[in-house]
Amino acid sequence: MTGIAATFAHELSAALKSADAPVNPLTDDVSAWLEQFRTALEGVGDVQDDSDPPVKLPAGPDDWLRMARDQLDGLPALVSAIHAAASAGRWYQIYAADGDSTGLSDNPMRDLASGMYAAQMIGPRGLIKSTELLAGLFLLRPRLHYPLHQHQATEIYFGASGTVQIQHGLGQVEGTLGPGQVSLTPSNRLHALTMGDSPVLLLYTWMGELGGRNWWWHPSDEGVWQRDAWERQSNAAWAKTVTEVLSPEHTAIEEGIDVGREFR
Repeated sequence: MTGIAATFAHELSAALKSADAPVNPLTDDVSAWLEQFRTALEGVGDVQDDSDPPVKLPAGPDDWLRMARDQLDGLPALVSAIHAAASAGRWYQIYAADGDSTGLSDNPMRDLASGMYAAQMIGPRGLIKSTELLAGLFLLRPRLHYPLHQHQATEIYFGASGTVQIQHGLGQVEGTLGPGQVSLTPSNRLHALTMGDSPVLLLYTWMGELGGRNWWWHPSDEGVWQRDAWERQSNAAWAKTVTEVLSPEHTAIEEGIDVGREFR
C-alpha cells in the first residue's frame, strides 16, 4: 500500500502535467521544468511513510488550514491527497523567529514567522526523507506580504486554495496565481508574494541547492539596492551573514524581468 507522501507526490505530478502558468513570462521554459519535476516526483515510487506522529498547527494557523481545506476543489484524487497530507504532516514555522539569537532589528523573518507554515512530505523533515527533492504543503495567512528574495533552488508552486500575487524581478509586474495553476521560480530569480483576503495553501516542490543562503533585497538609505544573506543555523534560527551593495548592472537584470512581456 502506497504511503501518504508517495500518493501526494504522484497526484502533484499528475496535476502539474496540464497546469497553466499565468505568472510566468513566455520566455520561461515552464513546460520543460515541469517535466523535470514530474520525473523527480514520480521517482519517489511506492515508498512508505516513516512512523513519526503528525505535528499540528497552533490554533490560529489551524483555522487558516481548515478554511483553506474547505475551499479545495479539483480532481478528487488530488483533493484527497491534500487532505491526507494536511492531517499527517509535521507542521512547522518556516522562519522560527523565537530562536533568533542575532538581536538584529532588521531580521525580515520576524514579521513572517507567525504567518508561514510548512509540512514536508518529501525532504529532510518529510514523511519520506530526501536531500535532493522537497515537496509538501505551504500555508500562508491572509494579506501576508513575502518580500523580495532569492534562493538557489528552483521552485514550483501549485495553487490549492486562495490566491496570491507573484512578482518576478524588479519589474513591478505581478500575476495572480489561483487554484489549479502553477508558478515556476528559476534558480536565483528574485521574487515576492502577496496573499489575498483568504488563507493561501500552496503545494510546493524544490530541486537543486536546497540549503544555503536566502538573499533578501531592499533599498538602502542612499537609494541603491542591497541584499542581505540569511542562513539557517544549527539551532534552526536564521542569522545574517553577508550584506552586498548591488551594482547597476546587477539590478538592471532584475529590472528587465517581465517588463513589456505578455503572460500566459
